[in-house]
Amino acid sequence: MNSTNAANVGISISQVCVTAGERTLLENAQAEFKAGEITLIVGPSGVGKSILLRIMAGLLNDSPEGIVWSGDVTIDGAKAECGKAGVVFQSFALFDELSALGNIEIARASGGKHASRLKPKELLASLRIPANVPTSRLSGGQRQRLAIARTLAYNPTAILYDEPTSGLDPLTGRQVADLIRDTHQEFGKTSVVVTHDYHALMPIADRIFLLDPESGKLEEIDVAEWAAIPERLAPMAMTSVAKEDEVDAFSFAELSKQKIAQVFVGTTGAVIAFAMGIISLVPIWRNPVWGMRYFAYYARMVFGPTAFLYLMASGLISGFVTTYFTFKFLPYSNYTSPLLVEDLLTALGFATYRIFVPVLSCVLIAARCGAAVTSDVGGRQFGNQIDALKTIGMRPRYYLLTPIMWSFMIGTPLLSYAAFYVAKYTSLVTFVFADGVHGPDFWDQYFHRGLEEPDLFTYRGFGWLISKLLCCGVGIGIISYYQGLKLKYSTSDVSRSVTSTILWATLFSLTVHFIFALFEYEGVVP
Repeated sequence: MNSTNAANVGISISQVCVTAGERTLLENAQAEFKAGEITLIVGPSGVGKSILLRIMAGLLNDSPEGIVWSGDVTIDGAKAECGKAGVVFQSFALFDELSALGNIEIARASGGKHASRLKPKELLASLRIPANVPTSRLSGGQRQRLAIARTLAYNPTAILYDEPTSGLDPLTGRQVADLIRDTHQEFGKTSVVVTHDYHALMPIADRIFLLDPESGKLEEIDVAEWAAIPERLAPMAMTSVAKEDEVDAFSFAELSKQKIAQVFVGTTGAVIAFAMGIISLVPIWRNPVWGMRYFAYYARMVFGPTAFLYLMASGLISGFVTTYFTFKFLPYSNYTSPLLVEDLLTALGFATYRIFVPVLSCVLIAARCGAAVTSDVGGRQFGNQIDALKTIGMRPRYYLLTPIMWSFMIGTPLLSYAAFYVAKYTSLVTFVFADGVHGPDFWDQYFHRGLEEPDLFTYRGFGWLISKLLCCGVGIGIISYYQGLKLKYSTSDVSRSVTSTILWATLFSLTVHFIFALFEYEGVVP
């Protein structure tokens, strides 16, 4: 099984220390994984094997997980960073918005000149994966093979497998092991498999390293001692559980201090997030085609047909309610209506354009569109798709945040204006039927009296209106993305992030309108 280049070092780990909270996972760990070989890293659950894999993949360099590490990790002599090694995640981390073929094409396009020479359809055929089938309809084995195929399409130097047989029955586990072996033999990649299921994967291994939770070291196990690995792991599992209990006790005792610290960290994080959102408006895409495809994806989500129907329905309700109740319940209407109807219409037109519809639209966009985007990004975070993008060289900040920001920047004004025009014409119909005396021309003359000016192509106050709509769009986009980007350990975390987005994006929109109102209407006479 050894390749001709097995004497060369593929991945080198030197003096690596890892701590999570007060718990030390690795302490001055050293190891060399030979190029062109399959290496297993075994150990009981919870000792840091997956964290070590993420370090080798370059995924912890900007991680918000509270994990601190130091040391040197190199792949083929170069510093380990995103894109150097491909990762086959335990959850597969497939891009569900794309077909099986699309998953391969995006990885191949991201690889640029270093991408696999195999065409996407050839790669799918070699691993027996149907091309134009949604990933949700693939079997578990097909999804596993597709995850491997996507990694191969990017053509990284090494492939890292994270618990590839976790939760599988023994027969399926052996099939996955055979798949890893066959892939390795065909493509010759340096392969590192992080696992606690040594039974299924031991037959395909060239080397096995043991991560000892007591010493925090990586120890290479001699082939002659492989049969004794189960006996060595049994007491280590107890040590690992005990250390986890210590961390839980520490966390409980220090909970109040951590909460106070989180307030300051959260405030700083919000400022940084806002700055990064503004910077991300510049579309820095290695592959503009895929950048535009993601823009189209989020544009449909933010201001697609259903969003327009939603906002137009709100405009219809707003136009009817404001007009009907203004004239229906006017005190002493028999006496006051003939005197005030012109001024009431003028005030109604001004308030509909500058206040009622913009405020209502931004709140509804925050609730509907913001929640949809957070749910999408949160699902990607929970399913490791964010990390999968990083491992194929696509920075989420540019391929997700940039399209999201532009979708809200474009969508918020468009949706608000759609709501306004529906509200305006609903007001016309409501007034004509409720008044019974004056016709459409009368309504048109006085409804627009405070809005139209002869020398202006747009209504008065257009600059103020578009400014606050853009500010709301920017804020909603940033809040939606970063709420979704927070670490997710369960589907409940995704739901909570959606709720937080609705709350904070709505409050942000109302605050923007309040601040603008302090300056916008100074000296305005409708």
